[in-house]
Amino acid sequence: MYDTNRSQFRQELDYYNILGVSETASRDEIRRAYRRMVLEAHPDKNPQRSEWAEHRIRLLIEAYEILGSDENRRVFDIHRKAAAKIRGESEPFYFTRNTPRAQALLILFYLTNKEEEKGAEMLLEMEEEFGNGFLCEHLCREDYLDSLFLLAEYQLQQKNFLAAAERLRTFYHHDCRSKSPRHYFDQVIGHLGNLYLRKLPGVLAPVLLTTYLSEASEFSLKPADEILRLHLLAGAALDSGNLTIAHRAIETCGRVEPVLPALVELQIRLASLRQA
Repeated sequence: MYDTNRSQFRQELDYYNILGVSETASRDEIRRAYRRMVLEAHPDKNPQRSEWAEHRIRLLIEAYEILGSDENRRVFDIHRKAAAKIRGESEPFYFTRNTPRAQALLILFYLTNKEEEKGAEMLLEMEEEFGNGFLCEHLCREDYLDSLFLLAEYQLQQKNFLAAAERLRTFYHHDCRSKSPRHYFDQVIGHLGNLYLRKLPGVLAPVLLTTYLSEASEFSLKPADEILRLHLLAGAALDSGNLTIAHRAIETCGRVEPVLPALVELQIRLASLRQA
């Protein structure tokens, strides 16, 4: 349950707005809104946006724990009105302020409220002005990583695979050495593996593809995908002129799958480049 004894509620959240109800809504109206929105956000109804669904449901539960309890709601209303009076505002501060922190929270709001296009466009503007570390600087770790994942899911839906890969790759490098990685970390690796092996070859320059495929050695791929990775890595390394990586990939692939037909062609290309 939410701790109403603490000195502050989460300033960035307006629980009335999350549940889509007015300040004068009855308990029945709040309960109906909560149930309807939980059903709408259920992962079964959002199979392509599982992390968005989980994040959305957590927000809905938190909002209902506050507004569904007379005492919690009373305390929240006091804090909410006092904060609005101090700021001279009637809406959450990220709707009315133009500070980087407020803008980052507004992007998070858009991403978690089915307005990903707005969030993605706004983030690009902020990154142009403040640099690529904008979200990381102004959001807590959990919200930052959630934002990266939600952005990537949106970009995957838009078939913007390179942009999705960049967001997921940033997530991966931020969290791969963490003692407590996010619970959906394996989903990130799964998306990256699919992007590196099936979506980006033929799109990326050979040098960059070599970097990505080398990185994928850390993903604990299935045997068939590991063979595919080695084959693609050897080809990309040959195309970029990195004969050392190409030789290593061909040698490893030969030990794993010695009868792979395409391996012979790679070996011939390697030998030819070495003689040149």
